[in-house]
Formats: sequence, C-alpha cells, structure tokens
Amino acid sequence: MKKQNLLPAIIFFGAIWGIIEASVGYLLHALPVSIYISGTVLFPVVSYILYKAYKVTDSKKALLAIGGVAAAIKALNFFLPFGSPFKIINPMLAIVMESFMVLMVIALMDKDDLMSKAKAFIGASIGWRLLYLSYNQVQFFANGFRSDFIATISATLQFTLLFGVISAFLALGIHCLDKAIVKAPKEKTYRKISPIISFATLAIAIAITLLA
Repeated sequence: MKKQNLLPAIIFFGAIWGIIEASVGYLLHALPVSIYISGTVLFPVVSYILYKAYKVTDSKKALLAIGGVAAAIKALNFFLPFGSPFKIINPMLAIVMESFMVLMVIALMDKDDLMSKAKAFIGASIGWRLLYLSYNQVQFFANGFRSDFIATISATLQFTLLFGVISAFLALGIHCLDKAIVKAPKEKTYRKISPIISFATLAIAIAITLLA
C-alpha cells in the first residue's frame, strides 16, 4: 500500500482497537473474576485486528503505529476522574507491547503451516507478558507500586505461562476460523480505507472512551 494510504488504515484499525478496549475491556475489568481474564481475552482479538491490518497495509511498521493510536485513545482517560495514574499508563504500555510482539512474529503468522502459526501466537502472547512484567518490576523498584502480577511467583507464572498459552491458542483458533471462512484471493490485493470512515471510527472510539 502506498504511504499516503497508510494513515487512514492506521487510524481505522487503531480506532477499532480503541473501541474494543473501551467497551469489551471495560466490561472485562468490571467482572469479579480472575485478574488474568482481561489480557487473556483481549489479546486474541487484538492479534486478529493486527493481522487483518497487516493484510490490508502490507506494512509491519503500521502495526506499531496502530498500537500507538489505540494507546493514545486510552490516554483520554486522563481527562476523566481516576485514581492511580498507573491504571491508565499500564494498559497503554500493554497495548504498545502487544503491537510490538505481533509485529515481531507477523511473518510466522502469515505462513500456511499450523506449526508456524502456533509458534507465532505463543511467542507473541508470552512475549508481551514478559515485557509487561519487566516493566512492572522496574516500576516496583522505582516507586514501590507492586502489580498483582508480580505479587507472588505463582501469580507471575500463571500470568506469563498458563494464561499466556491459553490466550495464544484462543488467538490461533480465531485465526484458523477466519482462514476457513474467508477465502483469500489468489493475488494479494489491498483495499483503500476511506479517510471519512477512518475519522468517523476514531470519533466513535473517542466518544466511547470518554463515556465509558
């Protein structure tokens, strides 16, 4: 895709991600269930969005930009009443980390064999969690804020390995289901996303974020 066509696509997919974070993510965080459920459910959806974005843009760099747009939408929560700023900063960093790890393995995700795809999703799912835990540890040493994910060795292992693998296979399942339903064309084609649609989607994402 030509560079001038990348920006509407980046805004569109970033806004879709922002909408999901502000709606599905909000509901998941509100549920009185395991602290691991949000990331476990959202990563499969996010990886699907990023894979679709890659097929549209044919650009790895665009994936990181899409994460940046989604994180910027999340930052709008700073204009709302909130408690600890880390409740906003941490999800923003997680968004960027997820997009970075998918970028790193997107070539494997796009291969035809199932083993390559499985390695890609497991690598991305566990990878962003390791980055997030590393940041949490630095944060703890810097200001004493201890995340639930590093409170105990058991919590760390569950977050990284157990729920990381579960999330990866959920993502793989969505990917394979999409492949079975949507038949790819023989030749690679790109669909230009209208700037009007992109900015309309962005406006919806901003509205939902501010109203959630």
